[in-house]
Amino acid sequence: MSDTLKRMLKNLILVLAPLIILVLFTALFPLSYMSEEYVMWYEEWSYVNHSDVKTDMLILGDSRAKSSLIPALMDHDGSIYNIAIGGATPIEMYYAVKNHIIHHGAPKEAVVIFAPYHFCDIDNWDQTLFNNYLSVSEITEVYENAFKFHNGTVLKDGWFTDELSFRLRLPNKYLAQIYDARFLGYEDRNRARLDMVRGERGYCEFGSDPGNDGESYEVHHKVFDSDPLVLYYFDELIGLLQKNGVKVTIMQSPVNETSNELITSEFRQGYADHLASLEAKYPQITVYKEIPCYENEYFGDNNHLNRKGAERFTKEQF
Repeated sequence: MSDTLKRMLKNLILVLAPLIILVLFTALFPLSYMSEEYVMWYEEWSYVNHSDVKTDMLILGDSRAKSSLIPALMDHDGSIYNIAIGGATPIEMYYAVKNHIIHHGAPKEAVVIFAPYHFCDIDNWDQTLFNNYLSVSEITEVYENAFKFHNGTVLKDGWFTDELSFRLRLPNKYLAQIYDARFLGYEDRNRARLDMVRGERGYCEFGSDPGNDGESYEVHHKVFDSDPLVLYYFDELIGLLQKNGVKVTIMQSPVNETSNELITSEFRQGYADHLASLEAKYPQITVYKEIPCYENEYFGDNNHLNRKGAERFTKEQF
């Protein structure tokens, strides 16, 4: 090797070294700089992939499931766990259940709660990518299905470079977050939140107001304009549970009084028709089609029950 080439190689290493160190830090120490929202994704992923706790019942869904059912009020032996994730759709929950079955076997029961609007909008897909929640094989499968259903949210402009940047933990996606945390600034906070969520067996609040009269997201949909990719994964999720002999109950988390008055009859009917078709396909499952309404005082924000509301809902259902 010539001296010139050696110098070029040395300079290249010197230039790339900070980038390599930053990427390694980003990949290896996410709890040091990521947001509190990430903690829930990490906690759920760790539970389904690594926990050795025996689970008889899983609570599945999005933030409404996460904030509506408190496992500690449902049993006292730790056999119920809430693996819902804020912002999740049936896409993430399908792979969560699949991984749980691979690592722990199937639970006896599953309670499924998704906000009705989450069948219409994939509104947090960037969060799924940002948190690197899905494995390479899982995300590849999602992209394949997104092509089949021509899904513009998953396959938005620049989707491939976005996925590559998130997968490689490149600075263009994470440097701002690392800067906000000053590298290690969020470690203690995130560890404390992780312990809290684990102590609650997956339950956590998304809003702590002593009452809220804001409009839920369903109000902004005149009709039930469902997303075919989401419906496909919801069917896959229920089918996976049924195939493994899991008793399935599909429930509805309450909306507040304000939203209850504003959600259109067309949206309600479209959502009920969707659940009826699922019930017809899987007659063994239990489906609650009506969206219950609680007084505004039971809501911590416009979409989620506060602790008092979750306690009421849990006790009424179980």
